[in-house]
Amino acid sequence: MTVQRSLMILALAAGLAGCATTPGECDPTNRDAGFLTKLSCDTSGAYRAGIDQKEQALVSAQEENQMFRQVYEDIAQRQAASQQKLSEQKKKQAALNASMGRLLKQLQARHADDARVQNELKDLQQALKQSQQSGTNGGNAAAVAAKQKELAALQQKVATLQKSLGYQ
Repeated sequence: MTVQRSLMILALAAGLAGCATTPGECDPTNRDAGFLTKLSCDTSGAYRAGIDQKEQALVSAQEENQMFRQVYEDIAQRQAASQQKLSEQKKKQAALNASMGRLLKQLQARHADDARVQNELKDLQQALKQSQQSGTNGGNAAAVAAKQKELAALQQKVATLQKSLGYQ
């Protein structure tokens, strides 16, 4: 009976020692942990809690990664839209240049003998060339504002010419 009692006390002591493990001690990669410590970690659910915690961290990281992908996709779409707007602006500028060129040629031919009109046409043609050369310089806000200012000045010169020719 004393042997049995000694084994029971030893088992009880081992069981209590195993229950005294902390979650920090329950690292499955720890090779120095004893059998009872590993058994305690396994039965107490500390291993499962560690796995659940790492799975939750993985899910959070995957969600954040998806958000980054969405941001990059939105940036790419914005860049594409910006490029599209820039190409539209270039097309509109080309159309303006073509129509202005036709108008200037027709007015020069029609008013070839009027020196005052020829001077105004020359000024207008020079302003158009300057506008064509300046471009939009990459499309930044300052360049766009400068371009709008140039176009407003060009529009004013066209209006002045139109009035001087008697067109309303």
